[in-house]
Amino acid sequence: MLSRFFIIFGLLAVFGQHVGASEYEDLLNEIVAGPIAVVVSRDQVRAAIARQNKQTESYSQNEILALDEKWRAELQAEHQPLISNVLERDLSDYLKRIQRNSEGVITEIIITDAVGLNVGLSKVTSDYWQGDEEKWRVPFQSGRINLGEVSLDDSTGKVQAQISVPVRDSRNQTIGTATFAVRVGSD
Repeated sequence: MLSRFFIIFGLLAVFGQHVGASEYEDLLNEIVAGPIAVVVSRDQVRAAIARQNKQTESYSQNEILALDEKWRAELQAEHQPLISNVLERDLSDYLKRIQRNSEGVITEIIITDAVGLNVGLSKVTSDYWQGDEEKWRVPFQSGRINLGEVSLDDSTGKVQAQISVPVRDSRNQTIGTATFAVRVGSD
């Protein structure tokens, strides 16, 4: 199934460079229904989100913003305990393998919790809190897929589109989100 996933992403990379995200929405929805669904339904992904949700469910907005500010400061620092904590998790190792095996088609994978904080990453992000962004709000609050516009991403330096989906537990309750940044066109 993953080979089909990468073939479809490859087609997007070749043919998608001259179109907006909405023009290949059917193709992206096929990707979401197949390979992305496999990733977000893995017990490893769900368990990591559930563990973090237990820790963060009582965080105030000020605590979340303080953590996001700390993350941004750590980006410029030699010592990065918050960033390292997320990047060294088993979930992040799994996401890094997926990105590496995509042969450059997937430029970033972000898994977030119920408040929008990073749970697992394929690479460091420019911020810790995704909860203020449409890529988190749409799938988490409405349960819908969010197909981002094709744009140059500051975190990756690549022209890409982001596909964000809700991550649901075994009771079909949304517990977090997954965002896959997909390279579009040749850089």
